[in-house]
Amino acid sequence: MQQRAVETRGRILEAAVREFSEKGFHGARVDVIAAEAGVNKQRIYAYFANKETLFSEVIRHIFTLIGDEEAIFLDLGEGDAPHMSEILLRHYMFFHARVPEFWRLLAWENLESGRHAHVLKDVRETVFAHLRRIYQAGQRRGIFHGQVSFETYLFILSAIAFFYYANQRTLSHTFNRDLADPAMREQVIRECLALLTIHNHPASTEAISQGVSR
Repeated sequence: MQQRAVETRGRILEAAVREFSEKGFHGARVDVIAAEAGVNKQRIYAYFANKETLFSEVIRHIFTLIGDEEAIFLDLGEGDAPHMSEILLRHYMFFHARVPEFWRLLAWENLESGRHAHVLKDVRETVFAHLRRIYQAGQRRGIFHGQVSFETYLFILSAIAFFYYANQRTLSHTFNRDLADPAMREQVIRECLALLTIHNHPASTEAISQGVSR
């Protein structure tokens, strides 16, 4: 694909991410996406067969974005196991803060019964396989709970970050706490890490205490 075509396709995707994240699949309008991208609707359909295909590509694109950022986890080794929960949780919390379109699109896609989710198969498997090996090594050392699978472990960390931002406004009123306050976010991170720690393992306890002092 020529550079100009790559740039045009990129503008369309950026505009589509904004439109779909704000309005969902049914509320989004292709003509709005075209106007924001500076192209006509025919150009959009030249790259993406229809609205359904465009939305699927937006879902794949936003997950590729988080997958690309997760590539830094490939630098972690078994020696990082005591700190891995903090590294992952902080990464996901700050990713959601920087890219709110991610959790919004995730919510919309699940409301759509995940009918476009097939495009996500294996998008993050390389990183997950690497983290799984570190986690299992940590289980053997007693850092992680032996009866908790890697999938459940990662689900919990991902869920904390997603729920914090997806429900930030309502929970701020429910708990009478400003969840937009960085100090409150830090408290939640610290206390969630404490819940996930095996307290009788010195390496895990030290990792939490170091995280608190950073």
